[in-house]
Amino acid sequence: EMVKHNNALPSVHLRKHWDGYVRTWFNQPARKTRRANARSAKATRIFPRPIEKLRPLVHACTRKYNSKVRYGYGFTLRELKKAKLTAKFAQSVGIAVDHRRVNTSEESLARNAQRLEQYKNKLILFPRRDGKFKQGEIADSTADKLKGADQNTQKHLLTKPAPKLREAPVKITDAMKGF
Repeated sequence: EMVKHNNALPSVHLRKHWDGYVRTWFNQPARKTRRANARSAKATRIFPRPIEKLRPLVHACTRKYNSKVRYGYGFTLRELKKAKLTAKFAQSVGIAVDHRRVNTSEESLARNAQRLEQYKNKLILFPRRDGKFKQGEIADSTADKLKGADQNTQKHLLTKPAPKLREAPVKITDAMKGF
């Protein structure tokens, strides 16, 4: 709105050391480097264990996003039971556990149980003492398997399947027309 009547034009008196209230991000590239160095240092420190824990696949919340599959916080106790694992043991071998999450569909339960089975098959478990192999929920790996062990440095241990973006074109049949 314009100034009314024959008054002096207002002059803004911003003289309050505004430069102290400005947030600069000049340290952003240095922080990026520092985070990358910390990640690589952690990887060398915990070798041969993977950097991240195994996470389940869950559907995102609300109607807008529920068709999207994302990584969840942890596996349910029911999923672990189906994969023949206890929660305590699962946490000790790099599997994230969420005791609050509940399975609402059999499909997601089966998918995550299969994911756990895949992980169990790929897992190389080192014995606590050299040459003393133990049998447990997951048996210790054999000596020849231990030689070829390398560290998984990817963010996610088992990647989620790529979303299907398009359906292949189909010829319309008489049965479809009648439907």
